[in-house]
Amino acid sequence: MTTDTRGLNRRIKDALVTILSSLQYDAGSGAEDAFVDVVDNTRDAFEGSPIARVLPDGFASTPGSNSQNDHTPKFDVIVSWPLEDPSDVESALYDQLYDITDLIVNKVEHDDWVDELTQIDPNIQNWIMDIGKVSWRIASGKSGALLLLEIVIGITYSQDL
Repeated sequence: MTTDTRGLNRRIKDALVTILSSLQYDAGSGAEDAFVDVVDNTRDAFEGSPIARVLPDGFASTPGSNSQNDHTPKFDVIVSWPLEDPSDVESALYDQLYDITDLIVNKVEHDDWVDELTQIDPNIQNWIMDIGKVSWRIASGKSGALLLLEIVIGITYSQDL
């Protein structure tokens, strides 16, 4: 048997990937997976959209008590849709962007309330999850224009000194 040597930041990232992978979206023809895939890198290429990527955004450590510090890793959840023409985006695609935003934000807020990270990985204890920022924009990528949704999720946990 191998020993699990993942640190807490990586465990949290893995749990976020699990949470996002479970999202279902109904665009009117029945619920299906919200994302073609959920990955933790910028390397993978996919056929289809949307894709969700969980990427590092920063880390802070602040004094919590005499025997603990509060650590806050932040993760960028970036959802992308390829665009043929960035000046001609249909309402249906923007509507999907709004719906997916609501799905992610509502899921994160609910999962914070029901301790979902701990249920996924019991090693994640004493934490709180929050949405730091949500932004929507059109951007250029290697393969052309993209409609992007970026959600910054911070998870603060207490670390014994």
